[in-house]
This record gives sequence, C-alpha cells and structure tokens, in this order.
Amino acid sequence: MSSKRPGQPSFLQHPLTRYTLLQVPGLLLLGTVLYIVYGWGWLSGQAVFWVALVWVIKDIALYPLYRPALMRPIQQHVAESLLGATGTARTDVAESGLVLVRGEFWRACSAGAAIAAGNRVQVCGAQGRVLVVCPVDARSR
Repeated sequence: MSSKRPGQPSFLQHPLTRYTLLQVPGLLLLGTVLYIVYGWGWLSGQAVFWVALVWVIKDIALYPLYRPALMRPIQQHVAESLLGATGTARTDVAESGLVLVRGEFWRACSAGAAIAAGNRVQVCGAQGRVLVVCPVDARSR
C-alpha cells in the first residue's frame, strides 16, 4: 500500500516522522512553561524532569492511536471522493440545498430538476465543496 503524497518530501511520508513533527509545538510550549516555573522556584529540577518524562511517555503511548489516521492518504478534494455515494436530501435541493451523505451534511445543488426533501440522492459531481446530486431513481434508469 503506497501512501505517496505528491508534493511532500520523502522523509514526511513516514507516519512516525509526521507524528513526531506534530509533537514539536507541544514540547516547545511545555519546555517554555517548565523553564518559567522552574525559574520562579515553583518546581524543583527533579519535578521538571518527571513532568517532561511523563509528557514524552504520553506522546509515545498515543502514537498507535494516531498512526492509522497518519497513514491515510490526504485528499485534496474530499467532495470529489464522494462520487457515486448515496444519501438523503434534508432540504429541497434545486440551486442549493442540504444533503446527508455518509453521516455528514453537505451543501448541494441538483444536476437537473429540483429534489424534494427526504428523497434519496446520489452524488454525481462536485463543484468545489458543493456536491452535485441526482435523484437515485433518475440515476438507475
């Protein structure tokens, strides 16, 4: 399974590298706060060490949970990935409306005649983040 992402350097292809880079801002913030708190005398050096160690252990423990999401290919045009999916018109759909597809609400427009609320629809195109939908009955003829 290749998860090659166009335009990304090859070292960013590995999920562990991407996860590690996502942890950098949190580590910098933690380091800054611990430095300030240590400077004020609120924590001892040993306490600072243990807080930092627990933080790193937390990051290591959470990696297996994040890994599946980091391995998925990044889709530039999510609406286009829904081509062929079916859903339900939640409002009347003509020039604009609302549809429910795969558990998500999407703005939509009809490819032909107006579609009444409650009818089944199928995604037959996308215009940016707006789905172009057709009634399911019209698509199956």
